[in-house]
Amino acid sequence: MNRFIYLPIILSCLLVAGFLPGCDGNGEEEAVLDDYETNRKLCLEGFAASSAGALDVRVNRPNNIFTLVHISDAHLSPWSSNNKPDHPSNLMEAVRFANDPALKVHALAVTGDHISNSLNTTREEALSYMEAFARTLYAQNTVPTFTSTGNHDANLLNREHPEYALGRADLFSLVTYKTNYPVRSPVGQNYYYADLIDPMGGKIRIVSLDVIDQEGTDYDVQHYATFSQRQIDWFCHTALKEGMTNEHRVIVLVHFPLSTTDPNLLAFSTNSYLYSWNMLPEIIEAFRSKNDWKQTYRNRHNASDSLVVDVSFREAPGDFICYLGGHIHTYIHYEVNGFRNLNPALPRQIMIIANNMSPSEKSEKSPIRRETDGLRNNTFNIYAIDTQRRMIYVSFFGATAYYYLDLWHTNRIIALNY
Repeated sequence: MNRFIYLPIILSCLLVAGFLPGCDGNGEEEAVLDDYETNRKLCLEGFAASSAGALDVRVNRPNNIFTLVHISDAHLSPWSSNNKPDHPSNLMEAVRFANDPALKVHALAVTGDHISNSLNTTREEALSYMEAFARTLYAQNTVPTFTSTGNHDANLLNREHPEYALGRADLFSLVTYKTNYPVRSPVGQNYYYADLIDPMGGKIRIVSLDVIDQEGTDYDVQHYATFSQRQIDWFCHTALKEGMTNEHRVIVLVHFPLSTTDPNLLAFSTNSYLYSWNMLPEIIEAFRSKNDWKQTYRNRHNASDSLVVDVSFREAPGDFICYLGGHIHTYIHYEVNGFRNLNPALPRQIMIIANNMSPSEKSEKSPIRRETDGLRNNTFNIYAIDTQRRMIYVSFFGATAYYYLDLWHTNRIIALNY
C-alpha cells in the first residue's frame, strides 16, 4: 500500500439498495431531490454497489458492521459560510445524516475546531459560538457522539489578550459534559474514553484526546498540540489498559495530523506538536506490539519542560484500528511513519483526516472543490469497520465524493487494512 493516498473510497456493507430514497415500488426515481437527499442517495448508492462485489454475504447487513460518521472543523463563526452560529446548516445536516434510521450509525466522531476565531474574537463571542456548536450537535441527536478539542477551540490566537481564551473548564462545561453517551475521564478533563458494542463481537473503544491541555495560557495552543503529563499518563495507563480485553479495538480521536516523512503529505501538514509528533505513534506502537516504552519528550519551546512516557503493554490486551483527525481542511488518508517501528510485521498505523465543513474555510492547498450552495457545499466521512477482516471502508457525503467522481468517473472500492 502506498504511504500516502487520497482515498477514492465510496463503499461498504452496512446498507442495501432498498434503503435508497426517492424510489417507488416500481423502482422509478423521483424527478426532484433536494441537495441533502441527492448527496444522501449518492452515498447510499456507493455503499450498495460496493457491498455487492467486495464483501462477504455474512456481513452484507446493516446491523452487522460498525458504522461511524466522522466530521471535523465545523468552524462556527459569523464569517463561516453555512456554519454561522445562528444557523449552522452544515453541522445540522451532518447530525441529521448520522441519525437517519436507515443508516443505523453506531457513533458520530467530531475531531475539533468546533469554532473559528480571529485576533479580535473576545471570550464572550467565543463562548457564544461554542454554545451554538454544542446546542446544534446534541439537539435531536440520539447517536453516541464523541468530540475532541481543536486548536481554534481555545480562542488563544491573540497572545496579547489571554483573557479572551477559553480554558479547560469552559470546554468541559460547554461540550464535554454534554456528551450523550457514558464516558470515563478524570473529573473536569476534556479527554476520555468510551466503549461501544461491536456488532461483530467485542467492543470498540473511542479514545478522545485534548490537544489544548494546559493549566493556563503559557503555551501557544492555537498553533501547537499541547498535552499535560497527566493526560499522557492517563492515555498510557488508563485509556489503553483499564477494562481492556482481547476483544477491544481502539480508535483515537486527535485533531492534529501525526508523524510522516512523506513529502506529499508534508506539503499539507508539518509538525505542529509541542512535544514531538512521534510521541503518540510510539505509544500506540508499543501498545500494538505489546512492548515496553520509555522516552522523554522535550518541549520544543521550553528546554526546562518535558513529558515522560514510561509504560509496559506486555500484559495489555486489545488491538488498534486507526486515528481520526482534521486540522488541514482537506481529505487525506495516510500511513503514519517516521518513528521507531517495534514490530515490522504489523501493518502501518493509519490516520484518516476529515475535510472541513464550511466552504469559506477551504484550504488553498486542497484540490477538492467547494461551493457555498449546492452539492459541493458540505462534506464529511462515513466509515464501515469490519473488525473480523481488519478492514475500514470509507464513503463521503458531499464535496469529497464529487471530487472522486470527477477524478475517476466511477465509484472505486478501496479496502483499507489496519
